[in-house]
Amino acid sequence: MKKVLVKENPVGVIVIGVAFALVFIFLSLSIISSFGSFVPTGFTLAFLLIPLLFVVILLITGSVSIAGGKKASSLFNAATLSETAISFPEELEYAVGRVFLEGYWSYSSTSTGTGSSRRYRTRRTFRPSGRGRGLEVELPREPFRIELRADGTGIVDAPAIRVLSGPYKDALVIFLTDEGVVTGEGNLDLSRGNDMAQVTFRGEGRELRGSVWAELSKARGVRIEYGSGNLWKTVAKGKGSFEFSFSTLPEEKIVIFSHYSTVTPRSILQKLWSGPVILGHGTFELKAVLDVPFAKDVVETAIFSVELK
Repeated sequence: MKKVLVKENPVGVIVIGVAFALVFIFLSLSIISSFGSFVPTGFTLAFLLIPLLFVVILLITGSVSIAGGKKASSLFNAATLSETAISFPEELEYAVGRVFLEGYWSYSSTSTGTGSSRRYRTRRTFRPSGRGRGLEVELPREPFRIELRADGTGIVDAPAIRVLSGPYKDALVIFLTDEGVVTGEGNLDLSRGNDMAQVTFRGEGRELRGSVWAELSKARGVRIEYGSGNLWKTVAKGKGSFEFSFSTLPEEKIVIFSHYSTVTPRSILQKLWSGPVILGHGTFELKAVLDVPFAKDVVETAIFSVELK
């Protein structure tokens, strides 16, 4: 079982933001003073209010993030785990349910109107299914789904425990199980001209296994991917015949300690993985691609499922 701590570190952002605001104020005062008495006092105050307000918002946001990180760190260090439960250092009120996180980028025009800036944001929802109080609570054995791009956009939908009282209030424990069974089997046929390939696949335990037979003359090769929507991962590729296998489940159970107010899909991605991630249960697509140079690729898809039984 893998136990990880995920928290934001806003100190660097706060320092850069405050420094930028101070430089902006200094330059603004220099420019305004050069005009002497031609600039109304009210205009000067209003002009300087913007960076000051920015600094206040940055400090408030940063303090909330730091406080949340401390609570998550304290619970991470004090709690103990077994294969089926988490033990708290003291009796706490808690809610068991599901957390849904969606990471996205928002864009806005700059103050000068010459460009745009972007900011990473997170939508959070916690849906409780039960409450309790005690020293120990069972880890919720439920399906999860993670679909994240390299920039942190995407979703995390997983079972979680949210602390409701005490010094760890709003600390969040997210549980990703490694259990699951892959169902689905079939064949995919690809051809163009003298290039031919056949892909066979079948669910075996927690893995999807398959093989590729190919006779190619002009095509660069065959690529096997899985995913859904517009997010895909390549799991195997080759020019001749080859076999492949992969799992949409983690290699071991993962318990993530964080704080509800500050946890983001990007922070989870940066802590656990290095690139695009498609993990969990549910329905996925298997895609076979015949890579044809100077022409449209030949693509065939099929469906497989991962169920928690």
